[in-house]
Amino acid sequence: MKDYLAYLVEDFVTDESYLRYYFKENEADIQFWTDWISRHPEKLDVIISANNYIEAFSIRLSDAEFQKEQQRFAGALKNLSEHGNTNLFQQTEVVNDHDYLEETEIISVSPLQRMVRKAIIFSMAVVLLGGVYFSFFRNSKVSKVSTATENIVMVEKYVPKGEQARILLPDGSEVHLNADSRLVYPSKFTGGQREVTLTGEAFFHVKRDTLHPFHIISGNLMTTVLGTSFNVKCYQGDQQIKVALVTGKVKLDRIADSTSKKVIGETMFLNPSEMGLFSKRSLALQKKKYNPDEELGWERGIIVFKNADFKEIADRFQRTFNIHLVNRSHKKQWSFTGSFSNASAVEIVESICLSKKLTYTTNGDTIVIK
Repeated sequence: MKDYLAYLVEDFVTDESYLRYYFKENEADIQFWTDWISRHPEKLDVIISANNYIEAFSIRLSDAEFQKEQQRFAGALKNLSEHGNTNLFQQTEVVNDHDYLEETEIISVSPLQRMVRKAIIFSMAVVLLGGVYFSFFRNSKVSKVSTATENIVMVEKYVPKGEQARILLPDGSEVHLNADSRLVYPSKFTGGQREVTLTGEAFFHVKRDTLHPFHIISGNLMTTVLGTSFNVKCYQGDQQIKVALVTGKVKLDRIADSTSKKVIGETMFLNPSEMGLFSKRSLALQKKKYNPDEELGWERGIIVFKNADFKEIADRFQRTFNIHLVNRSHKKQWSFTGSFSNASAVEIVESICLSKKLTYTTNGDTIVIK
């Protein structure tokens, strides 16, 4: 078998099986590559680059046009064989996957095969620079790309304090947006990937699409998935950004900023039941197991306090219930631990006051602890 873990961009672009998968021409290839990509998220960057090249060179030509371009390709091949070859793709470091080494077998590539492969890539660049885009794969021609620019509108959804909302994205992915959260996304996903920007907290059920990775931009952290379920918490006042994975796999990257999205730091992969913590101050990533009720309970109306001081409790009340909590008791320094399911603000305050031997009064959207 081929060593797909060692594949670079040009290898995917010139692999017939991968092309049949990309153009959805063969069910066996589709199933194989969908499974392989899911098990090897470390190859996502290479996959994305390969898909972008295939997309750029894939429009439908008439038979006459195809024959003409095929002749141009043959000429480029001949020219390359006479003058040497050039690697047009940046080399990518290969990450060994010890879990699947038994599936791979190194295939030796002859100098002639290397020359043909480089010729294919070289001819792609020749055609691109000449202003003509076409498919080199006769059996993988796709619909002509419209030259008209689509009007893509950016949609912004904000959920006020004390509320929650469910959003269906253009690709069919579902997002449960928590209180005081904002999600920005395009009215239609285009190109080789799907991207949204989140401030606040949301639980994502991303529709599986191995050809179009899904990115969530949260400050200096980019979360990349293919199709999975997970929670992202990134409120502005928090010191950390938290990504808790439920199903599938997740890739976390530190980026320079939300505009350039240039990866400048370490990369981390998460498995189910793992949570990535990104420090806004040190810009460091760490991984740990998480308590589902603490990190995901908000979706089911569960509120968990663990040695929470008054400020943490007051901030949670403000966000979850849109209620202002004031401490006018003689006890200024205290903490509280407790878990509540679908409880009202008053019920939680009553429990806190009972455990701390305090009282409270209410006045509209304000609760005063005495």
